[in-house]
Amino acid sequence: METSDNKGNGGHVQDNILHDLIFVDIVFITISIIFQVPDNIQFYIQLFDLIVCIILLGEYFIGLIRAPSKRDFILDKWNLLGLIASIPFDFIFYMFVPIDFPVGILGYLRLLKLIRVFRLARFTFVVDLFKKTGFHKILIAMGIVVLVFTILMDIVGTSYNTFDYLYFVIVTLTTVGYGDITPVTYNEKVLTMFLVLFGILMFSAITAAISSFLTDKIVESSADDDMKELKQEIGEKSENILNELDVVRKENEKLQQQIDELKEIIKNK
Repeated sequence: METSDNKGNGGHVQDNILHDLIFVDIVFITISIIFQVPDNIQFYIQLFDLIVCIILLGEYFIGLIRAPSKRDFILDKWNLLGLIASIPFDFIFYMFVPIDFPVGILGYLRLLKLIRVFRLARFTFVVDLFKKTGFHKILIAMGIVVLVFTILMDIVGTSYNTFDYLYFVIVTLTTVGYGDITPVTYNEKVLTMFLVLFGILMFSAITAAISSFLTDKIVESSADDDMKELKQEIGEKSENILNELDVVRKENEKLQQQIDELKEIIKNK
């Protein structure tokens, strides 16, 4: 039993390390795509990603070898997405595509590794948040609002370029309002008024969803603690009862032995 537990703990630790590597890899990839990273840093990011992909491919094929049904393992959607997430796209494209080909954006395909990260037990917080509050729908709605207002600003506005409008929409929607970029024309000001209203509504919804979720978590945690205490108390009482029954059983055996001895004495007389 102890050996099995040790193996289980070891497997759990191994999974945590693997998914930590995946998470760090995603952070590095995202940084390299969003920001202008020096070539030497970009090289190390790609090298780290290649190592992680090799580890993931090894994990996939080990799972395939150990699987009772190879066909079911291959056709399983999680395993299929895991295999796609394990492919080092940058490395492959840099080998077979001309150097001047813009393949940097293909690195975002490796964000499929997020599927593996969210399967971790310690990320059930995020999964539960999405399931119980529909938080992912709020994020999708926010993304749509950002996209639509950026396009509208770019169409009817004349003061800034597309990236500046995107920056302005995000800053305004999050109610930060740095003031470095401001609406100038009439159309821009009208759109900004609607954008501010959307921002207030969305972040009110986000605050309400997270507050409700955390409150439920606190209640569940308190209930779990009470249940653990109850189980512990029941276990202790059960153990005491069993010990008392064991004492009674031994005393009964002694009494029975004494009765048998008395019977033997009476019989001999």
